Amino acid sequence: MRRMLDLIAVWAIVGLLLGACGGGAGGTGGGGAALTVEMGDLYFKPNVLTAKPGQTLQITLDNRGSLEHNFVLYDADGKTVLFEKDAIQPGQKVNISLKAPEKPGTYQYVCTVPGHKEGGMVGTLTVQP
Repeated sequence: MRRMLDLIAVWAIVGLLLGACGGGAGGTGGGGAALTVEMGDLYFKPNVLTAKPGQTLQITLDNRGSLEHNFVLYDADGKTVLFEKDAIQPGQKVNISLKAPEKPGTYQYVCTVPGHKEGGMVGTLTVQP
């Protein structure tokens, strides 16, 4: 019986930890979701975000790299800028509020500092109903 209670306690803790870590930018449409996007030298972590149409995302951009970075979100056409945050210096954390597009689809975010996108500093925001 003691072993059974120990296993239940372990699974309860695992469930709580997964719930705390797992949602990322999920949540209900229209509500806010808070997350951190780490910016390193030529990467975003996480590089995949999800949101509901029109959901407001509260994002902390945390530049842990040794180079300046920025954050630019493009429309599904890959050309139209939907959101842009310039010049985040090494060691700097910046809070942004980003409203997800109303239309479901996949949207790309990149660092447009020369050579960074080409080096792999790319992510996607998937908007799903």
